[in-house]
Amino acid sequence: MNTNKIKKNPTTEIKEKLKKSKFDLLTNENDFLVKSLKKAG
Repeated sequence: MNTNKIKKNPTTEIKEKLKKSKFDLLTNENDFLVKSLKKAG
């Protein structure tokens, strides 16, 4: 019962972490762009 979860877990966990990190990078870039636009405007 738990063996399937253990086998699948590492890859799915890594994929989820990658998705989260990419999302964090995008949000950070957007925040930076918004701040720079506010400064310019």
